[in-house]
Parts: sequence; structure tokens; C-alpha cells
Amino acid sequence: MKMGPLSKYSASTVFVGGLLAGLVIYQAALWLGGWSLVNTDEYTSQRGRLADLEDENRVLSEDLFKPRVIGNLPFAGDTLPYDADANARLEFNEARKSAVASGKFLMVTFGANWCLDCRTLHHNLNSDDLTPYTNDRFLFVNVDVGKFNQNADLARDLGVSLSRGIPVAIFFDPEGEVIGTTNEGELEPARRYSSKQILKFLRDIAERSQVIAPDQIHANRDAR
Repeated sequence: MKMGPLSKYSASTVFVGGLLAGLVIYQAALWLGGWSLVNTDEYTSQRGRLADLEDENRVLSEDLFKPRVIGNLPFAGDTLPYDADANARLEFNEARKSAVASGKFLMVTFGANWCLDCRTLHHNLNSDDLTPYTNDRFLFVNVDVGKFNQNADLARDLGVSLSRGIPVAIFFDPEGEVIGTTNEGELEPARRYSSKQILKFLRDIAERSQVIAPDQIHANRDAR
């Protein structure tokens, strides 16, 4: 049976309308199911990101549970990292300018030479596990708070709290803006952290702009 021009037009309209309706229903089903369409490049990138996180978590987990002596690092050759006579505010201001000029992150750590956790953190920051990564990315400044109220005004001005113990640090991005602090005590038990855990901690700051405790394992949600 031949169809007239009007009938052909009506059939085309029904077909296109049905196709559009099907697409709408399909998208709605994806949305209700928590799914979304992604292109191949994005999917490949997310898979690679997930693989990297899984590998990093595996290494950190192995490092976390392997036997090691706590608080027994060889400090004999280390210079004392905290200078009680330094002009801390001047050093901080100069370091912040230098970090911005060189496009580096800045870590300002408040601590004391009598603090084993502070000394351990300093030792790990200068270890062979970290320096290949940090040399081109970070500048470090130590602020001595070893005596009553010493440099407490600088800590207060920067929004750093000493109430959860030392070491405590604040981080700035390469534009000089604050990324975050360890005011919740993330670095206070530094003697318990390995150099690899501290490396992971700094990578979270530089690559994810997140201040996450060194012994915290990443969740897969970071790769979604």
C-alpha cells in the first residue's frame, strides 16, 4: 500500500519522537542507577588513577605493618633543626616570597629540638626517600616554639594551633595561598611515621591539595 506525503511525514515524526523518548528514558535510567556516560579517554584516565592509588595503598600498607624500631633514628649527624635565635617572622616572609617566585609549595613547621617527633619529622623530610621529590617542589621553614610563648604570636597569626602538640605545620601553594594545617594533630606522632608515609603526606598536599594524616590510606572515591 502506498502512503501519501502526509502519512510519510507522520511516520517519520513517530520514529523521531520514539527515538528521542528512548534516549530520555535511557538517560533517566542511568541517572536513577547512579551511572553516567563517559568517553573512552576519561574512562582510561580514571582506571589509571585507580590503579595508581591501589598500588600506593599497597606500598603504604606493607610499610605500615612491617616491623621497625620506633623513635630510634640516628640523629648524631643531624644539625639541630630549630633555631631559637632566628627571626622567625622574617624567615617566614622571605620564604613565602621565595616560594611564590620559584613556583614551589611552602611547609612551615612549628617545633622544638627537645621534641623527638619534631626531630624525626625533620630527619625524614631530608631523607633520600623524599629529597628527589621535594627538591623541585617544596621549601621548608622551621619555627622554634621550644620555650614558653616563643613565636606563639606567629603561629596565632597564621592560624596554627599548638594545642594538639608539636610538630604542627601549615602549607602554602605556589601562589602563596594557604592549603591547610595539621591543627588536628596529624603530624604530632611523627616518630611513628616512616619516610615513605611522610612522602605520601607531601604528595597529597602537592598533587591533591589535601592535608591527610601520613598513616591514612586513600579511599577509592578519590578515583571516581
